[in-house]
Amino acid sequence: MTSRTRAILIDGTLDDEVVNVSVRIAAPPELVFEFLSERDKLLRWMGQDAKIDARTGGVFWLDVNGSDKAAGQYVEIDPPHHIAFTWGWEGSDTVPPGSSLVTIDLRVDGEDTIVELTHSGLPAEACQSHLEGWCHHLPNLAV
Repeated sequence: MTSRTRAILIDGTLDDEVVNVSVRIAAPPELVFEFLSERDKLLRWMGQDAKIDARTGGVFWLDVNGSDKAAGQYVEIDPPHHIAFTWGWEGSDTVPPGSSLVTIDLRVDGEDTIVELTHSGLPAEACQSHLEGWCHHLPNLAV
């Protein structure tokens, strides 16, 4: 993003089978939102390939690491403060495509943006791995 950009993991928790992860990023929400809604910028912090159409009803597909592919669709977009999409794994019976919901809210805090991610609708046995995944990837958003 910019030369002053950094991310600090604020929180990563499980609460009633809901994953919550927050990071503070030294960038304005308009810039952070681009890295959530534009394919090439999304791939700079997460994934190897993607097909995204960041509009309500648009496709969300992300090849995370060459073997794990997440699929869903965008359900809410309010630039530059809010984006939500369904999520699931191709070939998974536990978390099939579109079976859970990722909601990301961007909140201004001085010159920084607080990124608050909530992943809901996950079965209990999938929560810990998704918490670990989001805690790993979300701070990379600042890179």
